[in-house]
Amino acid sequence: MKALIAFAAPLMLGACGLAWDNSEAHDKAVVAEIRAAEARLVAHLEGPDRLAWVGDYAEDAVFQEGEDPPVSGRAALTEVARSLGPLSGAAIEPVRTVVEGNLAYVQVRARYAVGQGASAGPLGHYRGVMIWRKDSDGVWRMLHEMLVREGKPTA
Repeated sequence: MKALIAFAAPLMLGACGLAWDNSEAHDKAVVAEIRAAEARLVAHLEGPDRLAWVGDYAEDAVFQEGEDPPVSGRAALTEVARSLGPLSGAAIEPVRTVVEGNLAYVQVRARYAVGQGASAGPLGHYRGVMIWRKDSDGVWRMLHEMLVREGKPTA
């Protein structure tokens, strides 16, 4: 059901007459806030605090990578963060963005490797969907993220 929501969201937003955006169809300030949230997430993913990125996700967030089962909620994401260890080579490249109210649908290309330096694993490249929500405290947090690996990991 949650996967259906991720794929139906752009169709529903499109049906409302919203345009796909790379900068001009939406308020540039809102898109800039979303880009800043993406940059904050990347910094937290690669930073010294292995758990910092969990705070970039909403309390009710859902994360799914490939065919792995979805991970729901911050408590479960915290356990994932503990098991992963440090990350490197992280990047989020937004392809398309649709904003409606306090929700932003972003099609992305992303990458990351588990580990840092000589101990880093292969760099995984992904395509995916990130749905961000601006919470009541004014902070954009990830509500739903789905990533699918593109090709084979690179060294």
